[in-house]
Amino acid sequence: MTRCYSLLIPLFACVYSASALADSKAYQQPFPNLSAADKQAFYLGQSMFERFWVPAPSSTTASDGLGPLFNARSCHSCHVNSGRGHAPTTDQLGSDVPSFFIRLGRSDQAASDRVIGDYMYGRQFHPLSSTNVKTEGDYQIHWQESIETFDDGYQVTLRKPSLEWLSLNYGDFQESTGFSMRVSPPLVGMGLLDLVPDSLILEHADPDDQDQNGISGKPNWIERNGEKLLGRFGHKASVPSLKEQNQSAFNGDLGLSTELFPFPSGDCTVAQTDCMQAPNGNSQHLDDLEVSKEQMAVLDTYVALSMPPAMRNLDQAWFKDAKQIFDQLECGSCHTPKLTTGSSEFTALSHRDFYPFTDMLLHDLGPELANGFPVLNASTQEWRTAPLWGIGLSESVSGRNGFLHDGRARTIEEAILWHGGEAEASKNAYKSLNAKQRALFVRFLESL
Repeated sequence: MTRCYSLLIPLFACVYSASALADSKAYQQPFPNLSAADKQAFYLGQSMFERFWVPAPSSTTASDGLGPLFNARSCHSCHVNSGRGHAPTTDQLGSDVPSFFIRLGRSDQAASDRVIGDYMYGRQFHPLSSTNVKTEGDYQIHWQESIETFDDGYQVTLRKPSLEWLSLNYGDFQESTGFSMRVSPPLVGMGLLDLVPDSLILEHADPDDQDQNGISGKPNWIERNGEKLLGRFGHKASVPSLKEQNQSAFNGDLGLSTELFPFPSGDCTVAQTDCMQAPNGNSQHLDDLEVSKEQMAVLDTYVALSMPPAMRNLDQAWFKDAKQIFDQLECGSCHTPKLTTGSSEFTALSHRDFYPFTDMLLHDLGPELANGFPVLNASTQEWRTAPLWGIGLSESVSGRNGFLHDGRARTIEEAILWHGGEAEASKNAYKSLNAKQRALFVRFLESL
């Protein structure tokens, strides 16, 4: 069901009507009018999402195979209530916060069809492990603070993470290894994003900035068995489909084998002999996978059919003025408000207009947000435009805020102030607003 608004804003003419309140379950509501079979698959998938896995061998064969190296014991541990993760505080270890993780790659790697990780530690650092296998170590995050001063003298304290390795149980990293600190992204509306036709995304691409507006949206292309696929998920748009995104998380974060990633030892490298030889759950399952095709199917259904929360405050008198500030700052150059899905096996997702506020393309956000290595065709400074829908409910959903790829921004305003590169002009324009305009703009973003 939809609700329609006039408000003299055609772009927002139609939005979803969500029955869920702005609470911790706001990202976990199914689309309305699902078939009985789809609704049953949704709730079965939710139970899979919340399931805690255990190492093999175990009498609980439906839930065994965790590890040997891993970051979390369930999907829910990283994505609390399907929400975004957060960074560790100064008194926490990395192993204490499963929604924060460290990706590894070659800092000297050119554009490629795959990420080459560290020879010993692989493509992700794992601070947890099963019995008789050493963890990869642990770390702490330290925060370096700086002051951002606005044109009217208003000041905001920003923080930037630095990484301290407390222990490395398999020796030093390779000299060329680069690091990228990440928080788990929210899972809201991913079924809709999965169905946007490539052609529609590419309509917004302008990698050479031919229109000379300073915005150079760029696709991240992925090679799979000789086929060229458009990346659409992950902080670097490095995953082409919802199905692969879910399975790569099972394999890389939990160390579980799936149809696309059948290796039962997850991200273990050949140099980690104990990890390679540790018991796994493949041999205990009839299809030789720790996460069966049927289990993945219901998990995919749950993620795909989780409905984005409705935009709020559209009937308020201030909303139109706030939307004009959004246009004035040219935020929509990257955070494209409206997209449309193609056909789907799910009627609820098929040929739908929706409002995620992303173009799903890569943009250069400047050196302050650069990570330590390129990812496929994404340079160190390029990131996929993060969707803004439901952003005002982040704290209600997961209990705390942590915006941007590494969770450094504690507020939406801090996230804005970290934007550089292609977004530098929009950030500076935001800083030139008066206090009332800034508050109105942030309130608008919180309503999306």
